Amino acid sequence: MFWTRLVVSLAEFILSLGLSIFVVFWSYKSFIHANDTYDGEAEIRKGNTAVAILIAALTFSAALVMRETIYPVVSILSLGLSGAGGEEHGLLTLMAYAAGHLVLGFLLSVGTVQVALKTFTRINRELDEDAEIARGNTAVAVIMATVVIVVAMFMQQGVGSVTKSLIPQPKLGSLRMVD
Repeated sequence: MFWTRLVVSLAEFILSLGLSIFVVFWSYKSFIHANDTYDGEAEIRKGNTAVAILIAALTFSAALVMRETIYPVVSILSLGLSGAGGEEHGLLTLMAYAAGHLVLGFLLSVGTVQVALKTFTRINRELDEDAEIARGNTAVAVIMATVVIVVAMFMQQGVGSVTKSLIPQPKLGSLRMVD
């Protein structure tokens, strides 16, 4: 029993580490490529702190939202590895459920954060935020970063609920209570 728990815990740790690196890398790349106003990586190489602040906030926000979809994935796979879900579902089936959560969660998290940013810039017509950030205006970048983080804080539970409702959860047996 000890070795099973140890193996499951190590697998959960490695899975969490791998997923966190994946989420950070791909959300960073997605936000760099989604911005058509300026070249984010070139601006960061030049030392444009405003662009770095905004990209960092976007990446952090996507990870914050994505965290809600990683918990079910880790639970599904650790139950499968421990044998609790293995009777009714094979490991490949559980991995398919997990992949569904990850893909949908990633698309929703990156999409939600990007839409929030674009919507705010369209609502606030007094200032061209993209141009200001491209010029290195850190004050505007801090405001935009705050908008993105606040939206992510509100959206994380909703995105988790959407993925749980759209991706079926495997039935992992039943629980009997005995007096």
